[in-house]
Amino acid sequence: MSAPAGRRNFVAAATESVSFGVANHLTAAAVVLPFICVAFGGSTFAAALIFPIYIAANLLGAVMAPRVLGLRSVPRSLALILALIATVFAVTGIGILLVGPEWMNALLIVAAVVGLLSGVASIAVVEVMSSSLASSQKSALGVVQSTGGAVLTLAITVVLGVFFLDPNGRDAHLALLWIGITAMVVAALSLLRIRPTGSGPATRSEPVGILTALRARPDRKNPWVREFLITQVLFLSIALGTSFYSVHGATLHGQKSEALHFIVAVTAVGSLLFTALWTLSRHRATIRGLLLTAAALGVCAAVAALIADYSGAEALPILSGVVIVFAAAGGAATSSTRSTWMYHNLGQEDDTEVIIFCQVVLGITATGVGLVFSMLARLDAVAPAWVMLVLSGYALFHARRGPRVRIEEVGPGHTISNHGRHFGGFHW
Repeated sequence: MSAPAGRRNFVAAATESVSFGVANHLTAAAVVLPFICVAFGGSTFAAALIFPIYIAANLLGAVMAPRVLGLRSVPRSLALILALIATVFAVTGIGILLVGPEWMNALLIVAAVVGLLSGVASIAVVEVMSSSLASSQKSALGVVQSTGGAVLTLAITVVLGVFFLDPNGRDAHLALLWIGITAMVVAALSLLRIRPTGSGPATRSEPVGILTALRARPDRKNPWVREFLITQVLFLSIALGTSFYSVHGATLHGQKSEALHFIVAVTAVGSLLFTALWTLSRHRATIRGLLLTAAALGVCAAVAALIADYSGAEALPILSGVVIVFAAAGGAATSSTRSTWMYHNLGQEDDTEVIIFCQVVLGITATGVGLVFSMLARLDAVAPAWVMLVLSGYALFHARRGPRVRIEEVGPGHTISNHGRHFGGFHW
């Protein structure tokens, strides 16, 4: 790969990653859509269902990705998918202004469509970056996305909140959505500049059906699969924490225009917190340590939520921000454990069956648990925070059983193998 081509691909990939990071924050199914649903007259029940439906659709899209992408140009396919996501959000933004409050519940359909497209995109982006970037550039890209996207999101919310926010209106909610749509379009256009380098052969594996993967029962042949799934199910209280606390915040503050900006901003701060922890410790950290960190952050979020519930209304905004910071950082840490743990164990011929099996099991379980959490989040009581504390505390206890494998020992070559097309489905 020539130096100019490598630089061009990296700049385009970095632009896409940062823009998509901003779009992901400003259109998040875990935060923004529930707030918009409540603020414009939708039911809190519908708002609570948005993220579980998004997760289920996202994992379904990841499983369907090989059949959808086929032999088409993956960079252009990914650009088209991001453009379709932007279009769906644009139609949503226009529809919110034109239809009555009863139609806000249709955001459930928006979450399903966006989740499905995002699942396919999460697989396509793995293949695009694997075939277009050098190994050192791939390592740098993750930090660029998490840091650049979070910093830019924080700047956008602060500027909007300080200079353009109408305390008595709801238009600020839609302003965030439209900026997110713009960022998604920029991400799609950036992909058009990426060209495969030819540094590694594109490997096409035969698609594996969901029923085939479930019948194979890889958890019986691979003991680590069962332990992986048990751990990730126990960590769902942390993985879904941002959604849980955001829906609860939407229930309490959804009609206040500044509330959404505040939670989006502190979610970005939470992402930056985890990025800082990851950067400082990744050369010494183990998968077990990453699990312990995620669980500890989940416990901190639950404790902060309890303090907020028992405190007066004046302290609520600050404490709610602390809750979301810890929850967002814990969720990012949990997502990283999925990736790292899978990278460590994969490398066999039945990789695709293992990944699809894990995706389906986690997807079904996460959807069911998300529905239960959505019911809890709507309760105006202290009990939900106690439930989250107990679940996070048990996850912390269980995390001691995690693999004592150093993260730096996990080989980076996995992103180019057969399973690369499926792997993105674990980032939710």
